[in-house]
Amino acid sequence: MKKNHLILICLCFLCVFNAKAQDNYQAGFAILNDGTRISGLISVYDTDPWFNQRFIYLKDSAAVAADPTKNVNAKKYTADELKYYKIGERTFTKIHYVDAENLQLKSLGSNDHLLEVLALGRINTYRFYPYPQDAFASLVSEEDVRQQIKRDHDNKLKSWKMLAQKGDDAKYRNVFDYDLQKYFEDTPEVLEKYQKGGYGNESISAKKGLAARMMSMAKKATYMPIQWESIVAAIKDYNQKNSAAK
Repeated sequence: MKKNHLILICLCFLCVFNAKAQDNYQAGFAILNDGTRISGLISVYDTDPWFNQRFIYLKDSAAVAADPTKNVNAKKYTADELKYYKIGERTFTKIHYVDAENLQLKSLGSNDHLLEVLALGRINTYRFYPYPQDAFASLVSEEDVRQQIKRDHDNKLKSWKMLAQKGDDAKYRNVFDYDLQKYFEDTPEVLEKYQKGGYGNESISAKKGLAARMMSMAKKATYMPIQWESIVAAIKDYNQKNSAAK
């Protein structure tokens, strides 16, 4: 198509990604809202992980056992039907969270997401991926729209949030934009180790001027997602030391 033609693409690219991702199945089980457990092979969407948050396709273990080729029909279960599901060592549990920075038409239907658990205890921590755009509408060429879709997809993979919720505080905070020292201040041993970079994280200076603080904030936005494993290690250590206070 030539430029200046109006191109409107609504969710069709999601359907393409969905069809490809369904070919990847791993052993696991799901727990429905009524407590029913269903074991089998569960779809995994590592290249489009936001699908993991909305639904799964599950091939029942009994049907798989009866067909060695595993060429059996899979049943779809949505976030509305599931409490949680587990694939290998990874657990995805239902969390109610409103992504105010990325409200879209499909997001208005449900704010329940099946999020991967990173840490549980006094501080619960989850991985949340923002969803790709519902639609692209622009006066550009078809190739430009394809590139726009790819950029949006790649940006969403990089801009995931580590949501944390501590104790009785019902609010989920994005750890990458939050001062974790506030979470750790009631456990000085963890706080000091975190400040010194003892978990593999970047060390934190207690006293900084305005310019230094601004540079630190910019670096934090860049490096925090890269250091996520170190952050999880700090949170797990905190949880272990506060195991009696959940």
